Amino acid sequence: MLCSYSDRRTTISEPLPCAGYAECLRKMTVKSLYGKRVLGLLLLICLSLTGCHGANHYYAEDTIFGTKLPSEMRLAERPKTHTVDLTRLAGGAGDSDTINTGDLLEVKIAAGLSEDDQATMGGRVSDDGTISLPEIGSVNVVGIEPSGAETLIREAAISKGLYINSPSVTVRVTDRRMNTVRVMGAVKLPGTYRLPPNSSDVVSALAAAQGLADDAGEKIEVRNPSPRTRGERPAVAGDPTTPYSNVSSTTNDPATGEVGMESYSIDLISAARSGDGYYNVADGGVIMVEKRDPETINVQGLVKLPNRYEIPVGEDLYLLDAIALAGGISNQLANKIYVKRKPLPGQDPTVIEVSYRAATHSTDSNVLLGPGDVVKVAHTPATVVMEALNIIRFGINGSTRVF
Repeated sequence: MLCSYSDRRTTISEPLPCAGYAECLRKMTVKSLYGKRVLGLLLLICLSLTGCHGANHYYAEDTIFGTKLPSEMRLAERPKTHTVDLTRLAGGAGDSDTINTGDLLEVKIAAGLSEDDQATMGGRVSDDGTISLPEIGSVNVVGIEPSGAETLIREAAISKGLYINSPSVTVRVTDRRMNTVRVMGAVKLPGTYRLPPNSSDVVSALAAAQGLADDAGEKIEVRNPSPRTRGERPAVAGDPTTPYSNVSSTTNDPATGEVGMESYSIDLISAARSGDGYYNVADGGVIMVEKRDPETINVQGLVKLPNRYEIPVGEDLYLLDAIALAGGISNQLANKIYVKRKPLPGQDPTVIEVSYRAATHSTDSNVLLGPGDVVKVAHTPATVVMEALNIIRFGINGSTRVF
């Protein structure tokens, strides 16, 4: 079959692959229709990207399109438990040489050089702080050093008329009573520890347990055996709004004689700031350090690794940090980011619109994130066009991308 064509100079007839040319025209028509459909879909998507914002929609920066996020609605950096100066929770612990209740004392009294002029006696310091010695009677020795106890015992012996001249008195602590304290929860080495009564406090117990663990929270609960006459304990130690009230306690049962437990809670941050407390742990007391549950954010949209991510312990997480955790932006033209914040009870969620490019150089746009925040890198007309061109390019070449 012959096909004809003409130019300005002549008209000739030669065989042409008319069937192949028709097939080529058909393919071009199909691709043209495919492209029109893609462009139509592109137009619909672009139109859908423009819409009205709710009342709780804010912008990270000043803009003519809406309201800037008020400063009072921005999250503040949270105090870190691991930076707390625990020494501010320590009270003025007594001298380690002082005599305490439960200590076993050895007392030697010498009126002369011969063995007959010397007497050795001893006893354990009772709960009321006294030691009972033969013929001398009860002497209050708690809270003083052995040298001070020697003076008191000498004076008591002379007052009883046991010695004419001032005898020589030596007091030695042969066995010290220790408080047994159990430390549990988010500490590095949970266990049971023995502490001297004059330094049996929360700080000493935490030090014995090698300090706070990485996942430690801000709350510590102390449970002490309840005395028969209970005084008030701080409900949240260091909290000036509720300085002294019981959190929870169980009363002693007079019928069975069982001793209950009373507890108080310490807020590490506020207690360290106030620095005016002494948090005693009694013999048989239990310390429970709060273990913080993992806190997460959710990163969605045009990122390489959309997923839920944990906020690093003891660190603040900002918008660019979250994008980095998700592997970075997956579309070079992506710029619009929405941060959806969990609502307060009875309120709608807060949405913060952020420019990715602005966040790279503006602290206002690189917003601080909180637990439960959802970060979505959203489509814009530019990103939709880019992906549509990639689809068209893929349809033509099979695998080559535009970008």
